[in-house]
Amino acid sequence: MNFITACFEEYSSALSELLLGAGFSADETVRFLPAASSVILDAFRHKDIEQIISAFGSKEPTQFLNAVNINAIAIKVDMSADKVRSGLETIAPVITQAFKHNSDGMVGAAISIAWEEKKDFLGVAKDLFSQEH
Repeated sequence: MNFITACFEEYSSALSELLLGAGFSADETVRFLPAASSVILDAFRHKDIEQIISAFGSKEPTQFLNAVNINAIAIKVDMSADKVRSGLETIAPVITQAFKHNSDGMVGAAISIAWEEKKDFLGVAKDLFSQEH
């Protein structure tokens, strides 16, 4: 399972609570989270590991938000782009914090996003990263 899917599953309650607190209805939250997960994953799939780490590892979620197709989510969930952007800004800190504290490390999480189907890269990347640092 890739990091994005796992993160949205593991933190679904927290993400839902944040969205509800930001003015989303329960129905909007239920529609928003799966669409956001899918579009976020699509945005970063097959990107360079450095790009993923840069986007998810930043304290400011600007790179993360700029990489996501907000309009694609808005269309999927029948919401305005402004509301979708607001929702992403609301959940971005949880996603980026989870990425930073992922048990497989940032490189492992990045690889799970970039090359979900190529699990053998995880061990190779961990070895390379540990040799450099």
